[in-house]
Amino acid sequence: MAFTLAAAECAALLQIPHGTAQRLMFEAGLLSGAHTATLEALQDGSLSYGHAQVVLDQCESVPAAELPEFEAALLKAAEGQTRSQFSAKARRLRETKYPQTIEVRHLTAFEKRRVSLDREEDGMSCLSAYLRAAEAQQIYTALSTAARGEQSDGDTRTADQLRADILAQLLMGGPGSPRTGAAPERTPVRSDRAGGGGKAADIGPSRESRGAGSAPEGADSDDYDAESFGILPRAEIMVLINAETLCEANEDPAELHGYGPISAEAARRLSRHATRWTGLVQDPDTGEILGVGRRRKVPAGLARWLRARDGTCRFPGCRVSTAVTEIDHTTDWADGGPTDHGNLAHLCRRHHRFKTLGFWKARQPEPGVMEWTSPTGRVYRTEPFLELARVRPEPGQASTLVTPPPF
Repeated sequence: MAFTLAAAECAALLQIPHGTAQRLMFEAGLLSGAHTATLEALQDGSLSYGHAQVVLDQCESVPAAELPEFEAALLKAAEGQTRSQFSAKARRLRETKYPQTIEVRHLTAFEKRRVSLDREEDGMSCLSAYLRAAEAQQIYTALSTAARGEQSDGDTRTADQLRADILAQLLMGGPGSPRTGAAPERTPVRSDRAGGGGKAADIGPSRESRGAGSAPEGADSDDYDAESFGILPRAEIMVLINAETLCEANEDPAELHGYGPISAEAARRLSRHATRWTGLVQDPDTGEILGVGRRRKVPAGLARWLRARDGTCRFPGCRVSTAVTEIDHTTDWADGGPTDHGNLAHLCRRHHRFKTLGFWKARQPEPGVMEWTSPTGRVYRTEPFLELARVRPEPGQASTLVTPPPF
């Protein structure tokens, strides 16, 4: 009761909702108690409040005896990272160190699944769904693939506009409704989603869904129908799982591309629906992917690994997903740059153009690590979303690679 009364007065003083005041007071109590190291970093300006919230969230289930060491590791990982980048890195750090807690937390979170509606200004509202990560990733990938297909056919709407329009029409009737009739058939665009980490699986739905309507140029958005979208492309997601985890020899976390660590059990459940496997060829001493020499075209397997490694556009602070970016040779192929993972990175169209026009210079001092030099001469460094584990054979043992057949 004392806490609630204090929160009520804080809410009145700060003119914020009561629930927000309670959260701020709770976080303040943690920072001034068990997390003084985070508070000091916050006070000296080396950490933003958003970063501090990530630290508190990821430390929630850590044993008290191990908390100082784990908190120090998180604070070090926060250096030079945006809040979003740090959140992904911190979550992976926790899941790697405490994998036994993933499934329990997932079940608790799964009970909170919901769809919510928030009113916005200017006649708009925000519809959001709290779903399993794999389901949400698959839905978003399907919408993005369909949007790119419409843009390639000449649609002038942005990808965000197209995703919103396709989703709305799918949920409100879509093709085959009495008003529009059946949609014309279109060959579905397949979107490869696979990567490395021992083995990687492409996972797709059991059947294809139909898409939504496209507005003719100059037509009012309320009048367009579903005919021009045809079939919503098959959506595939990428899960990286090592062979030992897949065979239940350990419970190491797997990686859901675009999201982060998931439990071993969840990854094995998804792997039962895999449509394709890609073996990751890895140097046992350095962990590096084998290059492909002077081939200009990026092989499919290497492209899948790059999607997983980068996660987003590799320009500092950019969060555009690799689902809608382009693979760029850091050192141009025409200038002798090889087609291997140490000279390739995903860039969105805007930042690809910045580099092509020479305004920003890029290099990879080590595979996957990008260093950008701005027009003013400042240097910015970005780390890959996913780092390869250093795999070393036991003394006297030869390293082997087993690549499973596709299915």
